[in-house]
Amino acid sequence: MDLDDWVTNSNECFHINLYRPGSGESERILDDSFNPTCTYTVIDEQEAIAGYKNPSIELDFRANDLKPRLKIQFDEKLELKGISPDINQVDLTPELFAQFLPEPSEDVKDATSKDWKPPGECLHNFTLQNKKYEIWKAPMTNDAAKQIWTNMRILVLLFIEGATFEGLDDEETMDRWSLYLLYEVTPLSDATTTPYTLAGFSTSYRSWIFPTFDIMRATKMLPSPPPESSDSHTPKYTSQRLTQDPETFLFNEKINRLETPSRERISQFLILPPYQGQSLGSRLYDTIFEDLVKKQFIYEIPVEDPSEDFDSMRDYSDIVYLRKLPSFRTLSLASNLPPELLRKDSPIPRDQILGNGIDLEELRHEAKIVTRQFYRIVELHLLSTIPPNHRKRARITRKAKSSNENDRKYYFWRLALKHRIYSQNADTLDQMEDAAEKVEKLEMAVDNQQEEYEERLEGIQKRLKWATQPVSNGAKSRSKRKRAVVSDEDDDWEDMDDEPVTLKRNKA
Repeated sequence: MDLDDWVTNSNECFHINLYRPGSGESERILDDSFNPTCTYTVIDEQEAIAGYKNPSIELDFRANDLKPRLKIQFDEKLELKGISPDINQVDLTPELFAQFLPEPSEDVKDATSKDWKPPGECLHNFTLQNKKYEIWKAPMTNDAAKQIWTNMRILVLLFIEGATFEGLDDEETMDRWSLYLLYEVTPLSDATTTPYTLAGFSTSYRSWIFPTFDIMRATKMLPSPPPESSDSHTPKYTSQRLTQDPETFLFNEKINRLETPSRERISQFLILPPYQGQSLGSRLYDTIFEDLVKKQFIYEIPVEDPSEDFDSMRDYSDIVYLRKLPSFRTLSLASNLPPELLRKDSPIPRDQILGNGIDLEELRHEAKIVTRQFYRIVELHLLSTIPPNHRKRARITRKAKSSNENDRKYYFWRLALKHRIYSQNADTLDQMEDAAEKVEKLEMAVDNQQEEYEERLEGIQKRLKWATQPVSNGAKSRSKRKRAVVSDEDDDWEDMDDEPVTLKRNKA
């Protein structure tokens, strides 16, 4: 017996589609079903279905509210326990998916009627490639929103590496979660059915942060300190004090805990595969960011464990957003620095090089972008201000004494980048006894980071063209592999103060 005939890759035999109820039998919307990216969480760690011949898993979701229907088929089953005890044989029945899918239930009234609308409020609507889209937002405490999330949460495990449902089943913190839904609004010949088809979604979580004076000022909950003055009559700020009931000791003032200084973390984020490659991810991310950044009490907007594809999309969106801020547009690289700042025993003046007279931290607080991402975009943007033919190491042999202004700017830019990379990899680099090896590693890291930035800049230019030119609906974007040796794969949270960074070999 050839056991290979009885072992099937669980990703390849798993087919997902969308359906819409019709006048008769409900019809699938997509001509071709799509496969999950990973099934190790849902089916088997090895992503294999053993003991079945020609297994097929069909998981269809209703277009508007993602109510699932599951169909499992196979030609023949073989018990493998007595034949090969090393093979893990899953029980290919609906019970295998019970913990990931909602229990079957009757439809609520008008669940698919023409008057059905997504839960919450419509934040944005737009037309792309002659198709209409809407982006809606609802708190997870909304019953309809929570049901949609329950219906489709298995998609998070099937398409996002390392994803979990952690925190989304805790009733005590449910009010801190929000659900963003991206819908295509499709004109239908059958006017009795809702035209909404889900194209993507995201969740966000609001976490309270300790209100230090800096955070309170950044969120405009405290005024900035007055300028220094010898005038003794300068008024001093006195913070508002809360009062308590003498009997109950409860505060008399009402405090909305959801509007205290917070970080709002973008968590699960997914554009369904049939809708990828059309800049819809950028539209959803931009709408989420715009919704959150205008809330005064939100201090920062981090992203939970972003993937490479998400990073690429986010870099484009963030640089477009930042370039709209007047203070960011005025950023320029220093071309001259005082001699005392360039002494070998002086610390590298990174802020003076990149800020060139502008307070970068104040600008970061205005933008509400986390530290790592903000300074990456600053480095990326400032590299774009140097003419391409001046971005070569061969041109900076004279370093700060170069007669060409752009060559000096490039030298200083590399110096600032080198400082950041060294600071994040100091423990690893300091263990190297050979000074020449340490310098070589650092230079290689800077070269690789610049190479990634160059690719990003090229991609940004392409995306700017895509924004004004039509693209084919079936196109799927494929980002290039990251070449930078800077990595934070071990960190799930961007709002950590000091992020460890590891040096890796260039795999390009």
